[in-house]
Amino acid sequence: MCDSVSAGALALATAGTAEATPGPGFYARSHPTSYADCQATGQAGYRIWGPIFSCEPLSSTRQDVIVLWVRY
Repeated sequence: MCDSVSAGALALATAGTAEATPGPGFYARSHPTSYADCQATGQAGYRIWGPIFSCEPLSSTRQDVIVLWVRY
């Protein structure tokens, strides 16, 4: 019983994380105040993380929080 509860909790936690992450090799760098600020920050950090970055809402329920995802 305990193992199935743990597995269910892990599945829910993984689903929430997967929704917020653009893919493997990315990490959240910051959360600018707007999408335009996120794009500007992503472009300004070219020398640090390169040309590949993504600006996305935190989740489907938190569209007001924008996250800058960069490659590592």
